[in-house]
Amino acid sequence: MLTFVGDYAPYHKVKFDNKSFLVGNLECAFSDIKANSWKSYTSVLPCKNMDFIKEINFSALSLANNHTYDAGNFEEFYKKLETEYPNIQFFGTIEKPYVVIEEVAIIGCLEKNRSRGENIFPEEAVLSLIKKIKSKFSKVYIYPHWGKEGEYTHYPSPRQQKLAHKWIDAGASGVFGSHSHVFQGKEIYKNKPVYYSLGNFYFPHPESKIYPNTNVGLTLEIGNGIKEKFIEFNENKIEYIIGKEKDILIKISAPLKNWGYFSWAKYIGKIYLNKNTASWHIRLKNNFLKTLPLFCLWQIMPKTLLFRIASLFSVEDKKC
Repeated sequence: MLTFVGDYAPYHKVKFDNKSFLVGNLECAFSDIKANSWKSYTSVLPCKNMDFIKEINFSALSLANNHTYDAGNFEEFYKKLETEYPNIQFFGTIEKPYVVIEEVAIIGCLEKNRSRGENIFPEEAVLSLIKKIKSKFSKVYIYPHWGKEGEYTHYPSPRQQKLAHKWIDAGASGVFGSHSHVFQGKEIYKNKPVYYSLGNFYFPHPESKIYPNTNVGLTLEIGNGIKEKFIEFNENKIEYIIGKEKDILIKISAPLKNWGYFSWAKYIGKIYLNKNTASWHIRLKNNFLKTLPLFCLWQIMPKTLLFRIASLFSVEDKKC
């Protein structure tokens, strides 16, 4: 049985009760040297924290995310991971875009963004890879890190929806995403499951703590069918929970049946604008002269203007 979980970073030593093949996303870099970064938030942990990974019985971890290059030493810590943890398969790289577990291939990828290093397998290359390998395996699952506009929101973009459908049309058996840090809606397309984001598995990142529900994630146990389970974490443990989360998942999945860019923007516009404005303020404080022209350009970008207009008709998920 395969179990998919969302974003993970070993900020602390925690355990998780799991007896299946566990697949997650390792969303951090490791370094004892402070690296200069243009980013407002990074995810760089001390090298000693790498030892915490062994506390959780992962079978595979994707490195295809927007934080693996945060310390500027990706090749170094990638080699160390492979040396220190030979029982874990690290994937989502150009060298190893997919992992194979019990005749099932799982492709890890990252959408186009400024944080995508040259060794990370790009989202744009997934379609051709599906066509190339689908006949070799019983199933091909896609595990994308995507939806940068929708961080901390429950809704994927129409672009993500169209791309997920293209992957399934090409032969993928399911799509299980990450990156939003809260779980997002799901749908069944041509009898194949699409879960746009599983949220956080264990990611007590400083920025995440600003937003609600980032300590709750969705896990998927895939065997004969899919069993949805929800987990909650604190600094000491990760545990399964039973509450209103299933109702929330149903609620946030309903709008995806008739999904368009303006509908999406009405749901996420306010959060997008508030989050990005706060991020720009940090970058302006760190380097005002270099950042100011970029900030002004962002203000008039079509996407920003769409969110500003749509936020006037905002649809708020107060119960989520």
